[in-house]
Amino acid sequence: MTTQENYGPTSYGEELADIYDNWIVRLQEDTEPTVRFLADVAERVAKDTGERRVLELGVGTGRVALPLAARGVDVTGIDASGEMLDRLRAKPGSDAVSLVHGDFVEPDVQGPFGTVYVVFNTLYSLATQEDQIRCLAGAAALLPEGGAFVFQGFVPDTARFEMARQSGQQMEVARSGDTSLNLGIDRHDPVRQHMYPHYSLKDSGSGREHTVRFRYVWPSELDLMARLAGLTLEHRFADWDGGAFDAGSQAHVSVYRKTGPVRP
Repeated sequence: MTTQENYGPTSYGEELADIYDNWIVRLQEDTEPTVRFLADVAERVAKDTGERRVLELGVGTGRVALPLAARGVDVTGIDASGEMLDRLRAKPGSDAVSLVHGDFVEPDVQGPFGTVYVVFNTLYSLATQEDQIRCLAGAAALLPEGGAFVFQGFVPDTARFEMARQSGQQMEVARSGDTSLNLGIDRHDPVRQHMYPHYSLKDSGSGREHTVRFRYVWPSELDLMARLAGLTLEHRFADWDGGAFDAGSQAHVSVYRKTGPVRP
């Protein structure tokens, strides 16, 4: 059994790129509604601003970018992991996506983009509030007036995090033959807003383990970060199908539009 505990977007790709498509992505079976939602936003923004290009922060192996490009959307994707980008480049249709190997805290790409999006909890891979603020500011700087920033991630549930940490138990979240993917939480720091999901991929002969670190963000906190970057909340949904967001929602899809910084 091999165990990895290197944190950050780069190490995440180094350790998980080879199993990402077959295992990790299976935990988020929402690609079709994701792509449909983002394509609709991109089209609406293009009508408002004339800018049709879109940018994905943390493009990974192209789960969203490839089908979005296949719909005719002009997609650029940035990722800190060369291993993830190599996997993407090997897939059919990858030549339709412009790829950038780099840090998305301050994306080194040439704007403008009508829409910038970050999905699948990827913003949480940035370990400090300051980096998350810089990321939103960098995204906003690439948008024209009226451009959109789209975020998707889980709603923090600190009671559940603590219960999972204290139990030390892992839950099977995917299986293929004799191999299973199990997920638990190693640690939770409510002050820093850090939680440490622990993946275990096990089969009859061996296995591997990897712990990642997330700095989760409360929806109201994200709204303030966005306001500091000149982004105003337009819509918030519970899912990509436009479900109503309420106190029981476990995730949110939030759409912000660039309006200029809000001064206190």
